[in-house]
Amino acid sequence: MSSLDARAATPAAADAAPLVPCSLCGGTRYHLVHDMGWRQILRCTTCGLTRADPLPSLADKLAIETQGYTDEHAFPEVADFFKNCHRNYVEDPVIRTMRRHLADLEATLAGPGALLDVGAGTGVFMHLARERGWRPSGVDICPLTAEKAAREFGVQIAVGPFEEHHFDGAQFDAATLLDVLEHVRDPLATLRRVHGLLRPGGAVYIAVPNQRCLLTALVDAYARAGGPGAQQLLLRLYVAPHLHYFTPSTIRRLVAAAGFRIRSLRQGSVYLGRYRMSLTMRIPLEIVLAAGAAVGMNARLGVLAVRQ
Repeated sequence: MSSLDARAATPAAADAAPLVPCSLCGGTRYHLVHDMGWRQILRCTTCGLTRADPLPSLADKLAIETQGYTDEHAFPEVADFFKNCHRNYVEDPVIRTMRRHLADLEATLAGPGALLDVGAGTGVFMHLARERGWRPSGVDICPLTAEKAAREFGVQIAVGPFEEHHFDGAQFDAATLLDVLEHVRDPLATLRRVHGLLRPGGAVYIAVPNQRCLLTALVDAYARAGGPGAQQLLLRLYVAPHLHYFTPSTIRRLVAAAGFRIRSLRQGSVYLGRYRMSLTMRIPLEIVLAAGAAVGMNARLGVLAVRQ
């Protein structure tokens, strides 16, 4: 059965669909989590890694990522989130979290060094790193963010897919992928490429949404029950730029398969202060996120690992 056939299949039929091999284990048997019409959300029955189907081409991926910065109606959460990414940024929890990532890398490496920021976005993280003595380099698929980074922070970001950008061997002491790995077509290949660009003993910090969070579990259950407005909730949870969805188990396996030794895996919260939303939406979200944190089903995962 083809991917197209699988998108019209029942969950039982999708389980047997020989689709694009899973990035983590190479398996081709999937369970249908959600059929959103324009794409499906599938979970590998072998390793549990969840992904979107079909996966976009690199050209389509560029269009999707660019739309996130240019069409506020399509991705209002992106427009809101990046509003504080400018030279006069406010020291909010997002900025403080970035500083903690840098501090963790410095503690692992006994100080700053050459840093590669994959998916560098607006350049604010590179700016924070440079302030602490790092020598940052960045790459991002979207030219609009590179232009903003140069204008606001005076940092240069190489524009283009990370998969296609040329680097001269293992030249970096550290690499960061902050809210990036869920965007890529092949997360294992991406991490293996990062591994090859790090010097022996180099460190990587990865931050991704946690698929095993309470909010996702509740929305998934509500959608499966066919509740009113379920499709709109799924569109906000499974946004078009996100292609893979990780749990603590699958991110551990992925990082290890890429050749890294994990130093720490922590759960973290989502800061809602950058998002426009009514109190009727914000208060329930805050309650659910807090409850998830209390039961070990927080919304974010952070992984610090070292090249073996």
